[in-house]
Amino acid sequence: MSTLADHYFSSSLDYLETLGLNSQVVLSAINFNEYNNKQAQQLAPRISLTSYNALLDYAQHTLNEPLFGFKLGQQIRTADFGVLGYLIESSNNLASAIAALLNYDSLVADIGKAQFEQQDDIAVIRWLPHPSCNPQVILRNMTAWVCVIRQLLNSQLSPSTIYFTQPWSHTEKKSLANWFHCPIETNAQYNQIEFPSSYLALPFKTDNTQINLVLKQISEQQLSRFKSQQLLTEKINHLLMAKNDLDDCNLIRTASALNMTPRTVQRHLKREQTTFADLLESERKRRLHLYIGKYAFSTIAIKLGFNDQSSFNRAFKRWYGYSPLYYLKHKLML
Repeated sequence: MSTLADHYFSSSLDYLETLGLNSQVVLSAINFNEYNNKQAQQLAPRISLTSYNALLDYAQHTLNEPLFGFKLGQQIRTADFGVLGYLIESSNNLASAIAALLNYDSLVADIGKAQFEQQDDIAVIRWLPHPSCNPQVILRNMTAWVCVIRQLLNSQLSPSTIYFTQPWSHTEKKSLANWFHCPIETNAQYNQIEFPSSYLALPFKTDNTQINLVLKQISEQQLSRFKSQQLLTEKINHLLMAKNDLDDCNLIRTASALNMTPRTVQRHLKREQTTFADLLESERKRRLHLYIGKYAFSTIAIKLGFNDQSSFNRAFKRWYGYSPLYYLKHKLML
């Protein structure tokens, strides 16, 4: 089950309190009862992605604010990220802060995968959200990243471009662009932030090498314990999401990456009431929404790991009841 740290969830409730919404009323409205079900031996309380989605969805509709996640992200404090926030804060520059994010992001929220790329004078930080993440969750995450870096570097610092997979309206794009101070691209393949590579060397005002070393040790200990509690399903989901494409993605290769035998993987997944085929299919569906209409069907088939286009066509029809071509012709919403 994908989860997030209690302090990150609670910071959303704190913000709603400032807007006049009582936390207990909100939790009751989304049928939240997870505080009663936490195990004492856990590293820290973890809240399900289901409850987090419900909270942000409730806030969006109750406040009639289509960009609620964006507003929430602007309220972020480094403390809301827990030990990762303090680790980032004590980093010497943006490059080391991003390295900390890539290594320890799951301590805050195990609901997606962060990736980093550098292409000459442009750097890219990309977030691959769990398929269940709603648009408000994605908005908060992307906004919070920029907000924290501005707090630590320069309040006027701006990315080069922000990309969202969500089809935000013209008015919503304008609101986003005014705050981010950069162009906003929607219906993109990925949710990502592009910025000049020169930003990576900018020094943090809060740089503290000794504290940073201690926090890294604490983060490693917490991450080790957290991984030991993770379901195998979650580990495989993260492996699949991290791959550039799903070609040659099979049980044998995945088991090898986990230092397990295929039979052991199958046995564990059976206990978790799923199979490798189910997990692969879910990841294919997630990526399909990013690819459809942007690539030829033959290219999509390769990217999703099908042997040929006809296999992809059959899978598409099994999933949705009609062919990919029918979808494009009739502009049906998947």
